[in-house]
Amino acid sequence: MKIKLGPYPKSNNRRKLSIHIDDYDCWNLDVTLAQIIFPSLLLLKKNKQGVPNSFAQIGGEDWDQQECFDFYREDLNEWQDKAMQQWDVVLDKMIWSFYQIAYVDWEEKYHHGDILLGKKKVKDYVDPITGKVEKMTEIVDLNPEEHFFDKIGYELHVERIQEGLELFGKHYRDFWD
Repeated sequence: MKIKLGPYPKSNNRRKLSIHIDDYDCWNLDVTLAQIIFPSLLLLKKNKQGVPNSFAQIGGEDWDQQECFDFYREDLNEWQDKAMQQWDVVLDKMIWSFYQIAYVDWEEKYHHGDILLGKKKVKDYVDPITGKVEKMTEIVDLNPEEHFFDKIGYELHVERIQEGLELFGKHYRDFWD
């Protein structure tokens, strides 16, 4: 994949883009995109100068059409700091999720001991197309005494990644600075 994004033009012309995507970029498109999104989110967090409106709607802002009490204005800085902290938490969750997808082989840490995979004959069946009797096999762990898969830990990790991805979708239109 090769991407070149030109600077924003000063006039009403369109931004110059050059994008080339190879077939192999789509084999694990989630990883390819995560490798682009992860550093972009890091830079957004570092350079942000505000928060999305959904975090900052407290009333009393100078641009707000609604009349308000003076004490709302007095507490505005405190509310803005709180909104910035909440946005940082959301950004951190998204950043963590995309880092896991892009760079971490996290699934391995849930396998304990040595796994030894093999085939086990389950039964014979008749192929409906050819009419031949074929053996059905199943992949099994031939070393269950020495191998353990932490399914609960794995599922909690997956849920945490999914939370960051869902926040990314929810706040997609908030990625501005």
